[in-house]
Amino acid sequence: MKKYFKNILRVLVLSFLASCTSEITDFTEVDRQALISPDYSNIVVPPNIAPLNFKIMEQGSEYVVKAFAHKGKPIVIRSKNPIIQFDLKEWHKLMQEGKGSDINMEIFVRGDDKNWKKFQTLTNHISNDSIDSHLAYRLINTGYVFWSGLGIYQRNLENFDEKPILENKSFEYGCLNCHSFRQNDPDDMIIHIRAVHGGTIVSRDRNLTKIDTKNKYTLNAGVYPSWHPDGKYIAFSVNNINQHFCNGETRIEVSDGLSDLIVYNIETNTISTSVQVSGPSRENLPTWSPDGKYLYFISAPPSSSLDDRIYAKYELLRIGFDGLTGSWGDVDTILSSKSIGKSISFPKVSPNGKYIMFCTSDFGYFTIHHPNTDLNLLDLETGVYREMEVNSDQTDSYHSFSKSGNWFVFSSKRMDGLFTRPYFSYLDENGKASKPFVLPQKDPEFYDSFIQNYNIPELITGEVPLSPLAIRDKVLEDAVPAQLDLSVDTLYMKWHLTQKDK
Repeated sequence: MKKYFKNILRVLVLSFLASCTSEITDFTEVDRQALISPDYSNIVVPPNIAPLNFKIMEQGSEYVVKAFAHKGKPIVIRSKNPIIQFDLKEWHKLMQEGKGSDINMEIFVRGDDKNWKKFQTLTNHISNDSIDSHLAYRLINTGYVFWSGLGIYQRNLENFDEKPILENKSFEYGCLNCHSFRQNDPDDMIIHIRAVHGGTIVSRDRNLTKIDTKNKYTLNAGVYPSWHPDGKYIAFSVNNINQHFCNGETRIEVSDGLSDLIVYNIETNTISTSVQVSGPSRENLPTWSPDGKYLYFISAPPSSSLDDRIYAKYELLRIGFDGLTGSWGDVDTILSSKSIGKSISFPKVSPNGKYIMFCTSDFGYFTIHHPNTDLNLLDLETGVYREMEVNSDQTDSYHSFSKSGNWFVFSSKRMDGLFTRPYFSYLDENGKASKPFVLPQKDPEFYDSFIQNYNIPELITGEVPLSPLAIRDKVLEDAVPAQLDLSVDTLYMKWHLTQKDK
C-alpha cells in the first residue's frame, strides 16, 4: 500500500512539473529584450560561474524563462514571481555542455489581461576559459572613517558561498587592509594590520609570520604590496598619507605627502631599497612584471603644499631588479602624465607580460573616490594605450587579472554612484574587453539593500586554506622587526627621513 501511494505521488509530481514547463505557443512578440536586473545580457561568461540569477523588470502576473545552449537540456522556470533563480546543478550542467557556444534566454511575461508576451531572446556567450574559482575582497563602509566591522572575505565564484578570511572583531577591531596574493595563489598571502596589533601577516606556503617593516630608516610600515613571482620578495611602498574631506564630486581624498619603495626579503627578513626609488619624488603602488625583472610603479614630483599633495599627477615608471642578487637597476619612464594629461594609478601587468592595465583620473592616486576614474590598457609592445570598453560614467577603479589573464575583475560604482561592486570582463587576445557583469548573487535584489563596498577585489585559484582563527592568533603575536639590508645607503636614508615633518 505504501509503495502504491508513492507511485501515485510520483505521477502527480511529474504531471505538475510537466504542466509547469510546457511550451507557450500563444503569445505576442515584443520588439525588444526584456529588462532584467542585474543586466546579464550580451556578455561573455566563464563556464564555471555561479548562476546568473536575475529579476524581470516587466509588469506581469506570471513569468517563464527558458535557458538553452546548442547542447544540453534546457532549463525552464515558470513562476508567479519575477525573481528568477536557477538550480545550481542544472545551471552548471548546461554551462559545461554549452561551453564555447551561446546561452540563450527566452523570456515570456503574462500580463494582467492573461495574454502572454515573448520578448527578444537574450544571448550571452559561454567562454571556453574558466575564471579563477574564488574572489577575495574587503567589505568596508562607504566613508571608511570608522573601521568597526571590517573583514576580508572570500567568495566562491562557482556558487554563492562566502567565508571570512579575517574579521577585525576577532582582534579588538583593529584596521585590516592591503590583502595581496602571489600570482593568484591562496597559499601565499599578505594582510596588513594597523592600529591595534599592527603588523604585516605573511603566509608563504601556508606558513604564517608577522613582521614589522617600519624601522628607523623607513617613513612608515610598508603598504600596497606586490609579490615577486618567485615568492622570495615582496615590494611595498612606505607612505606619509593623509585623508581630506572635500566639497564637490570627490567627497573624500587621500593624499601622499612622501613615499618610497622598499623590497622585503622573506628568507632573510631584510629590507632593501634604492636611491632611485627612495628619493624626493613620491614613488607609490609597486607591481612586478610576470618575469620579476622589473618593478613598475607610479611617481609624482615632491610636494611643497597641500595643493601639491592633493592635485599631484602621477606618471608610470619601472626599475630593473635582479631576483638572484636582490640588486636594483635603472629607472625608465613608461608613460608620462604630461603626455596623457591625466594622473596614472594602480598599474597591473597582465600575466603574459603584454599589457599594463591602469587607472586614470584628473589628479591623485586614490581613485576610488573619483567619479571620472577610468580603466586603460597599455600595449607594452607598441607603447600605445587606450581607454577600455568597460568604462562607465561613474568610478571604474581597482582591478586584478585572473591567473590566465583571460579574465579581470574591477571595482565600479556604476550601479548607483555610491557603492563599489565587483565587475568581471573577458580580455581577448587582441586586448578587447567584453561587456562587464556584476558578481552574481543568489538573490538578484541583493545589491538593492547591501550598503557596504567591495574593496580590493583579487582573483585567486582556490580557497585560502588557513582558518580565520589561525590568522587571528598570528595577529595577536608580536611582530618580528625587519632589518635594513647592509647594502642600503643609511646616510641617505637618514637624510630622507628628516624631510618627513617638513
